[in-house]
This record gives sequence, structure tokens and C-alpha cells, in this order.
Amino acid sequence: MKEDYNEVTWHIVPKNTPLVIRHCSKCNKKMEYYCSEKFRMNGNHTRIDIWLIYKCSKCDTTLKLTIDKGIKPHDISSELFDQFTYNDEKLAWDYAFDRNFLKKNDCVVQYSDVTYYIEGFTPQNWDEYLTVHLKSEYIFNLKLSVCLAGILGISVGKVRNIVSAGLITVNPICDIMKYRIKSDISISIQPLDKILI
Repeated sequence: MKEDYNEVTWHIVPKNTPLVIRHCSKCNKKMEYYCSEKFRMNGNHTRIDIWLIYKCSKCDTTLKLTIDKGIKPHDISSELFDQFTYNDEKLAWDYAFDRNFLKKNDCVVQYSDVTYYIEGFTPQNWDEYLTVHLKSEYIFNLKLSVCLAGILGISVGKVRNIVSAGLITVNPICDIMKYRIKSDISISIQPLDKILI
């Protein structure tokens, strides 16, 4: 079912997980590690250790980021246990974007390499008032102004001019040019067809 032209929802969908920076024993220096989207479990019938596996981008050395240590098997639901066992991609991504998890594992996170696309109905012509509900399941330091520039096909400088003219406003109110997307936000866009030509 096609959404009302004047009110749409856009989902920000990342194409990859962020890299993390950690010391690599083989390269003998700090290196970028990528998420392998695989888990490792080790233990016995009484206690289990669980890790998310990362790989050095140069030499593929393994880095184990701790999810849990010494957890009792009965404290994990059967569904979650299966997700760890069968390397559930969605669960791996949830951890790979989890700032608290990465911080606990002493990782410096590199968000600059995360690419994304916008999923949702985008008008061909910007000649009507439009209310956009912008949603992002994952947080990766994406600036709202950069996101809008990509959607509108214009420079960030031109976005600044449009915002200054009051043609784009947001709720909750924030500095559009500085705001980094970390929650759902509603955007009101006035007709921009003549400006975008």
C-alpha cells in the first residue's frame, strides 16, 4: 500500500557494520577490525563464555569481544542460545552497533566507513509540503544535514541555506546542521522544487 504522498517514513539502513580499532598482535600495531558476524561459545554444562568475533582487516587475526563470561546455560533462553549457535546476523549487527558493548571491550569505534541507503517512498518532485518520519535502527554518528543532502541530491552548504530560510524544520527541535541522528525524528519540508533545480 502506497503511503500518503504528504506523509512518509524513511528508514536509514546501514550496508555494513562499523570497524573497531584495537591492537593486533600479529601486525604489532593498532589496526582496523571488521565484524565477522560470527559468535563463539565455549564452556561446559555449568558455565559458558560467549564472544563476538572480529577479524583484523589486514591479516585476519581474530579478536574476541566478550558478550558474557561464566554464564549459566539455563540463564540463556533457548531462542537466544540458538541465535548464538547459528550465528544470527541480526543479533551480530545489534552487538556491532552497541556502543556500551564496544566500550566495555575497550574498542575505539570507526563510524566513517559505514555506508547506508534510505528505504521508503521519495518524491520525484519536491513541489508539495512533506512530513517525513525518519527512523534508524542503528546509531552510527550520521549527521542529519549529511543525510538530507544525500536525499535531496544537493550539497550540505545548500542544506544550510534551506534550513536558514526556514524551509526545513524538525521535531524534536535541534540544530539540524550539527545534530547526529540517534533517535526517530520528524522532518517538515516545504516545497523545494524551484530551489533544487
